[in-house]
Amino acid sequence: MAAQTDIEPGILSLVEALNKTGLVRTFSSCEGHFDPKDQTLRDRNHAEVRFVPADGVAVETVESWLGGLLNRFKTRHGLMPVTVVGYKLFTPVGEDDIDETFVLELRPFNRFDPPATKRQDVNRAVEQASLVCSG
Repeated sequence: MAAQTDIEPGILSLVEALNKTGLVRTFSSCEGHFDPKDQTLRDRNHAEVRFVPADGVAVETVESWLGGLLNRFKTRHGLMPVTVVGYKLFTPVGEDDIDETFVLELRPFNRFDPPATKRQDVNRAVEQASLVCSG
């Protein structure tokens, strides 16, 4: 994990909560960038944390835990203006190698909301997801 000073403040609590589970090790995160001037060729209209299983933790354990996390989030917070999804990303890294990465993504439901509204909604969802991770 990068030094905490390298982690954007809007996603820091979720990165910390994920790492504290002992099941995963985060390596990349983004708090989301919603202002039109902050857009690049890559979609930045969402927050995300990327992670892999911690040393000694089976992939199946992380898959099951992530499914449970998403279910607990849905049960506690119901429908809200942010879609929270988790998935495994498969990336070719060589001729015969495929890298497997888990992603927890928080995306504003309405892409036409003003940037300040999207920021506020995602910040609230990050805090709620952090609490769900913590117990």
